[in-house]
Amino acid sequence: MNPNRTKGKRAGIKCVTLSTLIAGLTIFCGMALADETQVLRSPPRERQDQAPLWSVDLNSDYTLGSKIMKSASLGSQAVYHYQIEALRNIHLFEKYYFQLGVVSERFDFSRSDSLYPSSITSVAGDVALSYWTGDDFYPLLKLEPGIYYTRDHIALDSFDIPIRAVAGFKIREKVHLVLGVNADPFEEDWAIPICGFNWEVNDQYNLRAVFPDPRFSYTPDKKLEFFVAADLVGGGYRNGPTYDRRTSNALLDYSEYRAGSGVNYTPRKGFSFEMTAGWSIERRFDYFRAGPDDASKSAPYFKLQVSIDL
Repeated sequence: MNPNRTKGKRAGIKCVTLSTLIAGLTIFCGMALADETQVLRSPPRERQDQAPLWSVDLNSDYTLGSKIMKSASLGSQAVYHYQIEALRNIHLFEKYYFQLGVVSERFDFSRSDSLYPSSITSVAGDVALSYWTGDDFYPLLKLEPGIYYTRDHIALDSFDIPIRAVAGFKIREKVHLVLGVNADPFEEDWAIPICGFNWEVNDQYNLRAVFPDPRFSYTPDKKLEFFVAADLVGGGYRNGPTYDRRTSNALLDYSEYRAGSGVNYTPRKGFSFEMTAGWSIERRFDYFRAGPDDASKSAPYFKLQVSIDL
């Protein structure tokens, strides 16, 4: 056998082996780089039930004029009301969150005198332990320490800490018992019970028969909800100085109970707005420590609510 020929053959084999190895490494590196580029370019997948960092709610409503039954001479009194709440959501464990923020609420009345203030205002901190369902936060314990006053008069004794505690207990499939309490030292009934049940009838119908805010809703799809509901607004406030000794610097328990129907539209997760029209059954001014306790006649009201998650 020709030795030169054998050497040439071996050299050729080595060349082919080396070429194959280089080609294989090139293809492998190209695939690895392509995968790395794809990983870098692909946005991180967010969990569908991930809670937002911030929650903002804006409520605004207007109750048409009605006379206060014991003071007809005052004339017809209308009310404009708004509430703004902004919360930072901090994850604790599992689906439980600590919420910290501020809430501001105000009632402006079209007519006033020494008995009936021109405005009622609250500015408070908002501290809550809440449960995240994947769509909404449900506060289990909520405190709102702040100032609650009337007539733009703020004093040291305007400070108050309303507390709300509520819990749900499963009693059967899709039926939960709801129990809790609203406590406020500035109100005549300083502890108001929260009680009732929530029944998810099916994917479209839900009955929340919970006092004082019951609601029955029909949801034809994920973006639209039609409902009938009732709610109680107001609270306890420190009245400003007046010429009437019964009301000067006294505690005022103001409340308005109303019922209506409306629609909620959610164009995308984290943004919704709700429109309600209904009837304000009664507005009440109760100076429970001094005497006067007056109620208004019923009147129509309109409400708009916007909720934003960031």
